[in-house]
Amino acid sequence: MQHRHSSIRIVDNLAEITRHHDRQVLEKSLLKTLNELFPAQSLRLFRVRRHDLVHDISLLAFCVNDVISSSDQHPKLNFETADELTAALTKAIDKEDIVSYRQSGNDGWNVIYPAFDSHGEIFASLVHHCHELPSVNDQRLVHGILRVYANYLALIDKSQRDKLTGLYNRETLDEQITKILVNQSSELNKLMASPNDSRRRRYAIKHWLGVVDIDKFKVINDTYGHLYGDEVIILVARLMTSGVIRDDDLIYRFGGEEFVVLLKAANEVDAMQAFERIRKVVANHSFPQLGQVTVSVGFVEVSAQLSPTDVIGQADEALYAAKNEGRNQVQNYHHLVAAGKVMEPKKMVSSNVELF
Repeated sequence: MQHRHSSIRIVDNLAEITRHHDRQVLEKSLLKTLNELFPAQSLRLFRVRRHDLVHDISLLAFCVNDVISSSDQHPKLNFETADELTAALTKAIDKEDIVSYRQSGNDGWNVIYPAFDSHGEIFASLVHHCHELPSVNDQRLVHGILRVYANYLALIDKSQRDKLTGLYNRETLDEQITKILVNQSSELNKLMASPNDSRRRRYAIKHWLGVVDIDKFKVINDTYGHLYGDEVIILVARLMTSGVIRDDDLIYRFGGEEFVVLLKAANEVDAMQAFERIRKVVANHSFPQLGQVTVSVGFVEVSAQLSPTDVIGQADEALYAAKNEGRNQVQNYHHLVAAGKVMEPKKMVSSNVELF
């Protein structure tokens, strides 16, 4: 596959990629650009995570027949990952280099490009399925575009991080909650259109937001000073990111000694267990000079609220209940409402306002 690409066209495509700040939109823009420069039967972008010696590979975005989408938009769409593709992906990751092979049945070529983060670790892999094997120069160009994508992604990630803890900052939280509410509204409309699809309702992804607050933090600050208080915040942040929740769940520094956790769980029981793991890992850790430090947690399902402020407010009410009940515990907003300990605000009845 021999293509001559003008410098202007390449620059225009790179400018289009770096125009976006949302990661999902950025991934789709990357595939759109590559598909315009190198028309393909399909393009697939996989996320790569290393767990010890095992590679965890999951689909992020794909382009088939010029249709580009993300895996979140089609969570049930699974490409058939044949053994030869799995082996080739693993080979490209292990070799840290481009790998190409002809598919079984002479159905064109697969070219696999690893993408490296700022630490030199492979964080993604692109699979380019095409009729003819790209030239060496074309492969170098694709690899170069992936480097631009990786570098820009690192800049976005840095701008969204809290400087003290390295967690996501508060500015990115509202956007993420809004995205969940909008997606849920879209899913709800689909379910209402197909009321008999009980299986889809049963396996729908549920999102939960928890506010995590360090107990008696003012006493720590007053007794040991603000520098030590910052060390406690950093330690709690590290404990929460030490594997007690899934890699794709999100943790934010909300301000001061407060954190927000956004996670996925099938039901309230699973969500409670996830937040309990966070509480226990902090309570069981021995902090220098202090010994035990505890956290209180209030959580709520992100579902049908009007705004991110409402979601956080409900989780906050559950947090206050946890504090009032003696701290070092997890409280569920919906259980508190059912028990009459929290009054659920009356919903405004409006017939003409379409929120999403």
